[in-house]
Amino acid sequence: MTQAARPTLTDAKLQPPQQDNKYTQTTGRPKVVFDPCTWISDADIESVGFRPGSRKRGDDLIAEYTFLTCDFRTPDSAMSLGLDSGNITWEEDLQKNGRVLEPTTVNGRQAGLIRGEQGDESLCRVHLRTKVGVVFVRTHSLGLGRSQNLDPCANIMEIASVVEKSIGKEN
Repeated sequence: MTQAARPTLTDAKLQPPQQDNKYTQTTGRPKVVFDPCTWISDADIESVGFRPGSRKRGDDLIAEYTFLTCDFRTPDSAMSLGLDSGNITWEEDLQKNGRVLEPTTVNGRQAGLIRGEQGDESLCRVHLRTKVGVVFVRTHSLGLGRSQNLDPCANIMEIASVVEKSIGKEN
């Protein structure tokens, strides 16, 4: 039995770029399947406090490895949410970030939490393992959020849970 196609958002401005070019064809890496800009519903984005109308394709990277990116803002623009779906392996991610990644799980999926960055506590990230690589969930306290002392990690696990459900168990 073949799996039914997953419904996606169809706005032309949100569509992912082609993943075939002279760089990707020689790497042997799988294509990124989960597109964070077209697979996550407006209702899901709104449920975690971000404005669906702020959905914007970020700076996708299609080269030796691929990352598809989508960005959102809260209604007051105090916080941003960035989602990156990539085909670097979990092992490559651990090699780069393992010393700061707190092991955790999200809906049973292997994950890691990073609170802040050296010299910048306005950022929080959850890395989720996928079949072809990783999905990064990034929350960032912007100017207004910093002036209000908003914690970028306050509900990141809830956000990661909603994102993880959109990825699908098959990915």
